Amino acid sequence: MRGARWGLLLLGVVLVGGVPLGCAPFELVGGTARLPEYGFDVTLPSGWYRAMRAEDMLLITRDGILLQHIRIQRVAVEAELKHTKRKFGATMSPLEVAEVELDEHRSDAGLADFTVEENAPAVVGGRRGFKLVYSARTKDGLRLKRAHYGFVDGKWVYRLIYQAAARHYFEKDLATFEQVRESFKLLGSAA
Repeated sequence: MRGARWGLLLLGVVLVGGVPLGCAPFELVGGTARLPEYGFDVTLPSGWYRAMRAEDMLLITRDGILLQHIRIQRVAVEAELKHTKRKFGATMSPLEVAEVELDEHRSDAGLADFTVEENAPAVVGGRRGFKLVYSARTKDGLRLKRAHYGFVDGKWVYRLIYQAAARHYFEKDLATFEQVRESFKLLGSAA
């Protein structure tokens, strides 16, 4: 019982304090989520929680955002990226888009020891895209690992990212993320 209390306390601290979303409310999810504001639908895993104030993305977690989360977002092709001066282009190949994404994360001053484990073609939602797997260490020494899929569709770059603490959590929920990715579908044309 003592361990369960600590687990709940940790979950509460991670969900509420010190995360980029501040005190964002979360709701329990599961089943198909139709998100016309983002141009897609996806099946969400039961027992996970959705951040209700995550701006411009779908963000879900089971144990807390810092331990693991799945993020699905679309970014305008012409958008300025946060950490790199490189830009996306509507006619870029999946490989070129993957290189811009890698440069964006490599250039993040908050990450160190950036290591790419996989950079390969992939199909996402019926579109030609890429799959990246990489890891890095935060300033606080936490080793994170990401599986990152993406593709360009018209004026949007879609990102499906699973991030977790490399030890224990990444492998634990990777299959769940792959199920989410496999369920991803664009809604008509993503205008």
